[in-house]
Amino acid sequence: MPPRPAAHDSKISFYAAGAVFLAICLSAIASLNSTGIIEPQYVYVVCILALIGLIVLVRARLVLAEKVRTGEIIERERLRLIGCDTLTGALSRNAFIERLQGIVYPRATDKAVLLLVDVDHFKSFNDGFGHAAGDEVLRHIVAVARESFPEAHIGRLGGDEFAILMPDGDLETGLRHAADFLAGLRRPATIAGRPMSLGCSIGLAAVPDHACFVDELIVSADLALYESKRRGRGCATAFEGAMMREQRHQRFIERELRAAILLDELELHYQPLVDGAGRTLGVEALVRWRHPLRGMIPPNDFVPIAEQSTLIDMLGEWVLRRAARDAAALPAGIVNVNISGAQLRRDALVATVTSVFAETGCPAERFAFEITEGVALAATPAVLQRLQALRDLGARVMLDDFGSGNCGFATLRSLPVDGIKIDRSYIQALESDPVAGIIVSAVAAIGRECDLEIVAEGIETEAHFTLAKAAGCMTFQGYRFGRPAPLREGPAVPAQETRARLRA
Repeated sequence: MPPRPAAHDSKISFYAAGAVFLAICLSAIASLNSTGIIEPQYVYVVCILALIGLIVLVRARLVLAEKVRTGEIIERERLRLIGCDTLTGALSRNAFIERLQGIVYPRATDKAVLLLVDVDHFKSFNDGFGHAAGDEVLRHIVAVARESFPEAHIGRLGGDEFAILMPDGDLETGLRHAADFLAGLRRPATIAGRPMSLGCSIGLAAVPDHACFVDELIVSADLALYESKRRGRGCATAFEGAMMREQRHQRFIERELRAAILLDELELHYQPLVDGAGRTLGVEALVRWRHPLRGMIPPNDFVPIAEQSTLIDMLGEWVLRRAARDAAALPAGIVNVNISGAQLRRDALVATVTSVFAETGCPAERFAFEITEGVALAATPAVLQRLQALRDLGARVMLDDFGSGNCGFATLRSLPVDGIKIDRSYIQALESDPVAGIIVSAVAAIGRECDLEIVAEGIETEAHFTLAKAAGCMTFQGYRFGRPAPLREGPAVPAQETRARLRA
């Protein structure tokens, strides 16, 4: 922010005070007589003058600082009064909504495009570089937006959320400008003293194609924004009608799942884990939801929705508590429970796990927590600390679906895990693909050297079992040894039972 005139006047006072102080020092030098000895009568005078000069100097500096602060406060208040965000200069939330209502209100305009913008990974950036650097990012976002949308209204809705309104714009024009905006952000800019490229996720909705009222328009753009994030971020997505239907489905699932958790209507099914001789070593707990009207709802239909809300905490705690209670009725062995990335990002996770074990009286040594490759690849230092804390309780940590993504041995080396579950796609390819056999054998050999348990998933035939054993796997899981079943039924369940897992 440029200095105000008051601050400029204070700078003059500051330098004048410095000149006074310098004059005092010179007078002290001049007080030396020809022999180089300071006359006593001058000592008092010089000290008094030096003290006065110092007081003037400090006072001028304080006045300068105070006037600069006052100037900044006045500038922020000026921006506030004209409806602008005090940090970025964009329209404030209220001012933008008023502008939006004035333009989109029925009959006020024939067409317009609304873009909702979120800065990708802004929280991680703020945590890593500090809030001052985060403020620089927000100002840069607005600067690039003004270049890319010269005729648009730009507002900051709060935090790292922005909105752009293009009066008289159509969807095609909005997408073209959004592409220019994203390209501008990818060009390196100096942030916190270093060159950085930025990214944003954008959702677009148009009047009258997608909505004719402000509330509808915002909801439509927000759904499109969510779709951009789901596609991997850093892109712009236009609203489609299917997004609204999907949102209604998600709201239904959220509402019904919350009730199912509170009413204890979920089920745990267990699938055995066996050794090379076929002896049961433990089980994996798999969540099921038998809806009273819709029947069995596959976990892949409700777990991802739970992860997008706080329901994942309720669901994860329910699964762990039920598994801990059931463990008393299970044969001695490990109970594997899947844990999602959303749960691992919660500060209270370890405390919740500790509380459940204490409440149920189940020792932590009876449990192993499974995480997927995706969770491992995105693991922050805090997540790694929580995984280690679970191990410190006595539980084990297993890396699930190894080989299904981009998790390499360098990542594996940094993970606090006790075992690896090789993805079923490799096991089921052992009969037909020699390369799959080489990969499984290599992973098993590394596991033995690193003292890691190697589990082969997806064993469905005797051939799978034989080849996986020959490759060096130690533990085996799949339909060959039993389908997931409720504790009261044992391993035999109808063949049409859907197999799915609580997973990240």
